Amino acid sequence: METKTTIIRGLAFDVLVSETKQMDARGILFYRAVVIIREHRTGVEREIRRSRIPGAGAALARDVQRLGVRALDKLTA
Repeated sequence: METKTTIIRGLAFDVLVSETKQMDARGILFYRAVVIIREHRTGVEREIRRSRIPGAGAALARDVQRLGVRALDKLTA
């Protein structure tokens, strides 16, 4: 199993994107992406999104880095 964690630092909170992938000779057996928001003041972590679509975590991390907090508006609403 391969786990990749991306941390995107912000002013009020950090966004953690964790992708877990299990592969064999034929391709991907298991994929899971979890998006967590961690507040700076309290350190409370809140899971806002889970996905089993391969590449979803990397796409979300890229969008947050490009658009900032606005990319998370539709997830937290």
